[in-house]
Amino acid sequence: MRTDLKKSRNNAGTPTPKKANAIAALVDDIVSWPSVAEDGVTLIGNFVFKPGTNFFRIYMTSPTQAASFESSGNPDGRGAMNKYVGEHPGTTKEAISFIKRFMGEGFVIIYGGCGGEEEMKVMGSECHPMVLTVSGKDDKDGNVNTLTFDHEQINRDFIKFYNGDVSFAEPKSVVGKDVTLAKVDGPVYQLPATAVTGDLTFTASNFDHDQIVTLIGGGGDAPLVLKNTPTGAVPVMLKEAINWIALKDSVINLRVIKAEKTYLVEASRK
Repeated sequence: MRTDLKKSRNNAGTPTPKKANAIAALVDDIVSWPSVAEDGVTLIGNFVFKPGTNFFRIYMTSPTQAASFESSGNPDGRGAMNKYVGEHPGTTKEAISFIKRFMGEGFVIIYGGCGGEEEMKVMGSECHPMVLTVSGKDDKDGNVNTLTFDHEQINRDFIKFYNGDVSFAEPKSVVGKDVTLAKVDGPVYQLPATAVTGDLTFTASNFDHDQIVTLIGGGGDAPLVLKNTPTGAVPVMLKEAINWIALKDSVINLRVIKAEKTYLVEASRK
């Protein structure tokens, strides 16, 4: 069955406000990406970064920010290219240093979600990053640097939608095999390297319904194991009841389901 494309809401075409700080990440810093849902545009899970790296902010004057995409290509190769543009004010030493360091690098750009009225939007992927190019002027009309993030080739990525973690903290380090899930610690948890294997258990969770919690494997001589556990303080339901072994840098995403109690249901694994 085909699905109608209906009017989403009143005034859906009104310009959407942009936060002054776009959220960015370098593609080379990301070790695990959210999965893409069946609709082709929803990201499931959280971004996982190399140690010592994370998201960072890029200030761009809010009214100058513009997100766009345009389709093109020959009849056998139709696709689109995304673009995100904004102005950073002032020829400061910090701005020029940033430009020199990152011009030509591949980025993921996250924007929107202002006021909690819409999901955050994502441009850029592992295979098709948003590449930074720049221009600047310092004259009677202003002193600005124009930052442009765009694709270098036609692709089928389009814009993705994301409601995962965008904190700027390191993942919460877990000690032992018993894990307490707390919003204050964030939704990404780094498991320890272990010499003696053990079964992971969850002692408590205060996350909201439908949030995604991410576990990063710690490896070791005998990695921890997450099993299908229909009982316990926080039951776990894994796809086809297949165990997940916490090998170093492996990732599993668990969706929080709140019913008569809190459950964790596998959303994806890598």
